[in-house]
Amino acid sequence: MRAKDLINYSIPPLKLKDNVDRAQQWMGEFHIHELPVVDQGKFLGLFNENLLFDEFSGAETIEDIQIVGSQVFVDQNEHYYDVIKRAYDSNSNLVAVVNENEEYIGAITIQDVVEAFSKMSSIQSPGVIIIISMNIQDYSMTELSRIVETEDGKVLSSFIEDFEGQSGTIRVTLKIDPHSSNAVISSFGRHGYNIVSTFGLENEDDYQKERLDTLLKYLEI
Repeated sequence: MRAKDLINYSIPPLKLKDNVDRAQQWMGEFHIHELPVVDQGKFLGLFNENLLFDEFSGAETIEDIQIVGSQVFVDQNEHYYDVIKRAYDSNSNLVAVVNENEEYIGAITIQDVVEAFSKMSSIQSPGVIIIISMNIQDYSMTELSRIVETEDGKVLSSFIEDFEGQSGTIRVTLKIDPHSSNAVISSFGRHGYNIVSTFGLENEDDYQKERLDTLLKYLEI
């Protein structure tokens, strides 16, 4: 999904000659705290309502305010991951979108990205979520997928993040189809992976029983 697919065309851009009252009215109508500022088709930056509580409290028009966030934009063909990263890096809830001529064509809010993400098939489809912690040098998506597929499972989606407070350690979140989830989880355990938590198991008791049976079989050997 590209940035241009997420544009929220209901968000109006501000012009330099627009008055501050209009900006505040629009932000109230759309329940946002920022608006893009455009001049002659070019994105200049963001008008943030917090500016009005600082040194620009007496400003009447947008041009009386020092616009912020001039780099908070993405090309229309960039992936929506880039939209999220740009918003996060800029501590902004809104990202402007420009075309190949760097002309403003619209804006995206983080809420727009979240809603689009939630409608993806991998989010809507039923599944079991498995969170695994490991050293970054041990990470291999190919190996994780192989283990899942060996148990006739499928990886629906995956996500990687740093393990907070543990340098060099990551958490891998996998969403797999629910039909072979217990077998997949057991297989991860046999391969020495540290499962932090699981969500969405249809019958947690069956999973725990399976782990106990495996342990008893091992002790019998």
